[in-house]
Amino acid sequence: MESDKSEQTTQQNSQALVSLLRTDSLGKVSAVFFGILYLCGFLTLNSHLYKYGVVELGIASTEYLVAGAVFALYLTVYGIFAGRSIILSKHWLGQHIDHLKERNAPAVSPLIAFAHMFIELTFFHCLSAALFSTFAFGQIESAGFYAVLSLVFIVSYGLDTSNWDVRHPFAHLIIDGILKLIAIFSFFYLSSGGNIYVVFAAFFGYSMYINLVLDSLERYRVTKDRIVFNLGHTAIFILLSAVTFGSSVYGKVSKKIGGGKPLEMTIGLNDSSLKNHPGKNESPIVGKVVYSTQDNVYIQIEKDTLIIPRSSVKWMSFHQNDSDGLFKLLKEMKRDSKESADKKEPNKPIQPTPKSGAADG
Repeated sequence: MESDKSEQTTQQNSQALVSLLRTDSLGKVSAVFFGILYLCGFLTLNSHLYKYGVVELGIASTEYLVAGAVFALYLTVYGIFAGRSIILSKHWLGQHIDHLKERNAPAVSPLIAFAHMFIELTFFHCLSAALFSTFAFGQIESAGFYAVLSLVFIVSYGLDTSNWDVRHPFAHLIIDGILKLIAIFSFFYLSSGGNIYVVFAAFFGYSMYINLVLDSLERYRVTKDRIVFNLGHTAIFILLSAVTFGSSVYGKVSKKIGGGKPLEMTIGLNDSSLKNHPGKNESPIVGKVVYSTQDNVYIQIEKDTLIIPRSSVKWMSFHQNDSDGLFKLLKEMKRDSKESADKKEPNKPIQPTPKSGAADG
């Protein structure tokens, strides 16, 4: 059976990996993990700051660990749905084909199962991208996708509880594929903002690399040297992914979870520090703070990045922005309802406001 062969290969790969990890102690593995996390944070933060002409080269900086933790969270969200699906896709395909053969499904059923696998992979990548975008960007970019997803879940849950997938596997495969196609369409059509599409493209690229590694392990004999070779390539791939994440995604992630999204602020300078400043930088200064350290504050004004020593800062005011997220969604709904009401009554007379003098008279 194809599913048995895939399961046996997975067990062999797991045993080989476990035997490799047994050679190191838990302390060494932890040190390597935090070292990679620190290095990924260094690459993530500096690739983000490079866009503003800023470079952070401090060795002992907690900002690296924070940026590395955000990158690790990014990979974790990918692994929950998309990563897990790409690893188990062949195993799931084998199970579907075996079940269809047991139920004497039509001859075209293996082809349907193969198409369903690709639809399911795309669906899980959309789900991972939407999940990360929901709490990372501080925007409801995938509200439409979640609305459709809730309807799909209700129908799928009803089919599963009635054992429809067991009694009619071929029909269930087609219905499940159509429901997930609808969810995928809603992801690309109803999602607002381009950030979520960038995350989806990155997640799809990760899956392509994982599929390449799994294919090489299945085609050739799994040995310790081959595992070490793939681990080396994987380490390089993760570091390059950190650079890509920092330059394209990290700058959009909300500060609430340690991201690098600039903050709109107004900074007042000491009178003594204004003597040598150009006229255009007179206090107060309004811009986006892209980064700050114990010594300096880096604020972007239009396309320029101004470095302000903290000793020159007299006061700072944060501009709270409620135009994102749920508030933005509610405002747009309120505005749309008001516009639709105005269209229904275009000739509605405007009642004049009575003057106080007329009322008294």
